[in-house]
Amino acid sequence: MQIMIATFGQETNTFSPDRITAEQFLPNGWIKADTLIFDFEGTGSYLGGAIRACREYGVTPLPLDSTEIDGGPMLTNEGMVSLVDHLCEQVREHYGEAEGLFLGMHGAGCAEGIGDLEAYVLSRIREVVGREYPIMSSLDIHGNVTPEMVALSDGLFVIKEYPHTDMNEAGYLATKSLIRTLRGEIKPRMSWEPLPIILPNTTTTTLEPAMASVRDHFAVYCREKDLIDATLVQGFSAADQYWSGASVLVVAERDATAEARELASYFWARRHDFDPHPLSAAEAITRAAAYEGEGYVVINESTDNPGSGCPGDGTHLLRELVERNLKKTVFSFIYDPETARAAHKAGIGGKIEVKIGGKTAPICGEPLALTVEVVGLSDGHFRYVTPQNFGVPVCIGPTARLRHGNVDIVVASYRTQSFDDRPLVITGATPEEYKILCLKSAGHFRAYFKDRAALILPCETPGLRSTDLRTYPYRRIRRPVYPLDEGVTYPT
Repeated sequence: MQIMIATFGQETNTFSPDRITAEQFLPNGWIKADTLIFDFEGTGSYLGGAIRACREYGVTPLPLDSTEIDGGPMLTNEGMVSLVDHLCEQVREHYGEAEGLFLGMHGAGCAEGIGDLEAYVLSRIREVVGREYPIMSSLDIHGNVTPEMVALSDGLFVIKEYPHTDMNEAGYLATKSLIRTLRGEIKPRMSWEPLPIILPNTTTTTLEPAMASVRDHFAVYCREKDLIDATLVQGFSAADQYWSGASVLVVAERDATAEARELASYFWARRHDFDPHPLSAAEAITRAAAYEGEGYVVINESTDNPGSGCPGDGTHLLRELVERNLKKTVFSFIYDPETARAAHKAGIGGKIEVKIGGKTAPICGEPLALTVEVVGLSDGHFRYVTPQNFGVPVCIGPTARLRHGNVDIVVASYRTQSFDDRPLVITGATPEEYKILCLKSAGHFRAYFKDRAALILPCETPGLRSTDLRTYPYRRIRRPVYPLDEGVTYPT
């Protein structure tokens, strides 16, 4: 038996003023089918889990060209259509050889004219293979599940952890379920229950007690009720879609509508546990400077998190750090390919005048004019060492570590959030050399830094990912919804 395996998708911030082309969507090109098994087997990724299930069940994986799933601005319609055309061409070429398809997706994708990217991709594939061809997928916990996604799929299996340290497990379960379905061992059915709530991405990490208790409750319930899978899907509030928000998704060998609603009621009763109380950049740095213990303090700027589709070149926190000029401080990292190119041209020891960041969205801060010394350079290639996506190869393009006064600043050429310390390490430094490390991420960085940093301080600056969701100019989301509206109830 052969099954096709691939990943395709994006988490889209529809509030970003930026638009990207297909080339920008794939800055390092496709993950090519002919190297996919070598690059991803044994990694902490959807593909790693899919390959693991195939090996365990004696099935041959047939890889397709794939994309890595991360946040970003909206893709142009022309760009998305061309990318999906390529995916469908591969499916058309191989589906006669394979009996099913595992497709790792995100769940919160959009493009110009495409409000539900996952449903669009599945519908295009269905045009090729028909409705009876088995397709199962893994989804991000930050997906905005829709009725169309559920109708077009034979099984959606959602990661449970945030940070996403169980992507391998989700890919494994989806692929295992696909194989068992093809062998006639199970007949999965999905039950989906939307909740009238949108959640900030800063208070919902499963490394903290509130969401950890929800995750654990769902796991126990799943076992006791003999379900295949059950997840609180947290949703992605930076995507202005009709179905944006949290929901419960259950996979079972029966109609589990009652179970999905019972789990939804359980979470609804705990919704206030996830109301945010953020620090400003100034408050976070003051607290970090006051820390007198061993080790370093991490300050994460969640409101300019590229993983949520933000520019990643915001300067509010960096400006505060430079103005304080505290000893042993570093910002790792900020998106600025122009400055990275200038640093590589100058070389180690070169001193250059630069305008760092502030080149995308004015709300995220103006460019910061500085004289800097180049103290570290890299081509940007590394493999993640964090439990999330462990071992996955990545490239952030030409990267440089610059020094202004007491502050080191890492600039990179590819827009992505910080998952671990590798962007700093490849420039010749380690976090342990500093007292304060600033980065751009909302929660995924915790998988690596939680047990390494002495203290973690989330901060909120003006940006495109505010924790006060009432400041977002929503136009498409269903109403009423908490916390945008008063008096919201569930069941409605």
